[in-house]
Amino acid sequence: MSRLTIRVVLFYLMVILGLASLVTGLLLFFWPHGPRAGRIPLLGLTKGAWIDIHTYVSLLLVPVAVIHLLENRGCVILYIRKTLGLVD
Repeated sequence: MSRLTIRVVLFYLMVILGLASLVTGLLLFFWPHGPRAGRIPLLGLTKGAWIDIHTYVSLLLVPVAVIHLLENRGCVILYIRKTLGLVD
């Protein structure tokens, strides 16, 4: 697999996982509160299931982001140097 293919796969994985984490996070944020609110199904899943999905998607996003940063470390270092004024 070429480096470009790896970068493209990492990019799309980060986009998909990031959007999934955002959507599930917003869903949980706006979920009704109360003693029986956790039993209300949304798309066939209860609040506990949505919490699990959000947790696993977010945990999967972390290593993908780290691999993405390592794969693009040259650009990241250049951005940092440029921001700190170390490079003209």
